[in-house]
Amino acid sequence: MAGAVVAAATWVWLSWCIFPLRSWNDIRLAPSFALTLGLPLYPGADGAASTWMYGPLPVWLNWPATWMPGPGEALLVAGGINAGFQMAAILAVCLGWPTPRSGPVSVWGRLLAAAAVIALWPWANWQFLQADNYALACGLLANLVLARSRGEAGAWGAAVLATAGLMCKQTSLGVPLGQILWLAATAGVAPAAWQMARLAIAGCGWLAVLIATTDPSRAWFTAIVTPAGLPWARDLLERFMDLAPHFAAHLAAPIAVWLWLRRRRATDDLLLPTLVWLVAWLPGLASVFKIGGTLNNLQGFPIWLPPAVVVVTATLSRPPVGRVLQAALAVVTIAVLSGRIATRPVKIWQPLIVAYDDARDVSRQFPGQIWFPWNPLVTVFSEGRLYQVEDGLYVRALVGRPVPATQSTQHLPPKFSAMAVSNQGSTWGIAEKLLPAPLEAIDLGNWTLSRGPGGPAIVTEDVAP
Repeated sequence: MAGAVVAAATWVWLSWCIFPLRSWNDIRLAPSFALTLGLPLYPGADGAASTWMYGPLPVWLNWPATWMPGPGEALLVAGGINAGFQMAAILAVCLGWPTPRSGPVSVWGRLLAAAAVIALWPWANWQFLQADNYALACGLLANLVLARSRGEAGAWGAAVLATAGLMCKQTSLGVPLGQILWLAATAGVAPAAWQMARLAIAGCGWLAVLIATTDPSRAWFTAIVTPAGLPWARDLLERFMDLAPHFAAHLAAPIAVWLWLRRRRATDDLLLPTLVWLVAWLPGLASVFKIGGTLNNLQGFPIWLPPAVVVVTATLSRPPVGRVLQAALAVVTIAVLSGRIATRPVKIWQPLIVAYDDARDVSRQFPGQIWFPWNPLVTVFSEGRLYQVEDGLYVRALVGRPVPATQSTQHLPPKFSAMAVSNQGSTWGIAEKLLPAPLEAIDLGNWTLSRGPGGPAIVTEDVAP
């Protein structure tokens, strides 16, 4: 069992090491820095194109990253916050989920369950900064509080945490709806109605905080109008076929576990997360089949997973073969984690942020000239300026509200004549069109700089037309 815990910790560590190499994390952390620079969290139609179309809570939670001395260090802190919130929620559920029907389980058994959850947890949730990650953590904690609740305080805590998930991502409806259904099924209509009222009041409280800290019209455009305008995937059948194995797993596992527990009369322990899993399907599927949609939109399965593993572990712990079955679960967990570690996309054992140091040095040599369309944190630290991101321009074009060229240039470096992209990433092809031709491609090691006429006089042997 200790080996499974160590393997889980190693996997989370290695995922954290990869975190700064993902340009997506740079642009997703940028809104936290926008607030420190006095810029609006939601820029609105006339502001700098932003890719953040979600709730404000993850942006606020990542605030400590803005205290760091450089972009690489900031991303490491954000990666720690991202992993830490998920780990805290998983551990809390695995250590605290009640199992009166499935039977008692030791602390080591619960830690083994946590390791198994980490082994099965979506890998992208560790390596990418996603609003869904924070919504999942809020949802897990909300269900835990409600499942253990015996009074008003617990019910209110569950309502506040459930609606906090909506402040992370607007489509996180599974937990609040699942709570109402669970109370209706286990306690009656009146307790369910009272919880609905608590959810409404808590939601209004969060909404009041949002209105007090943002421009409501800009927030409406950025977080409601823009994501609502995203078109469906160009080929819905292709999207379905790509994700069909995952859909099958997300459906088969909860159904199989429910039938297995039913034979052992232990389904009551898993009723709340199962109801959440059921009602989370519709908003999740709607998002999956939009352009840019992927598995992170299916929140029901990850919210179901930790309590399910705990209940299964408790059931397997029954004598006389409990120890043997727990040992088998530990072996399987170690095998899964070993496979993930061996096949991770970047084979590093410690964080690498030297590329950000190089980019900041180049940007400081040529202030106001180089745009980093996928790494806006570079110029935050080199110039104290946050420029727009290419993905924001791409999204605005997708929803039929393209940013006019005259507006776009207002949110680019004042002497814009070059752009730099990490060799670990790519672009949508929009950024290059903003530079006057002809362009020269300059290899800077970790970065490729595209220089227009009159661009920064960087001397290097690796220059290509």
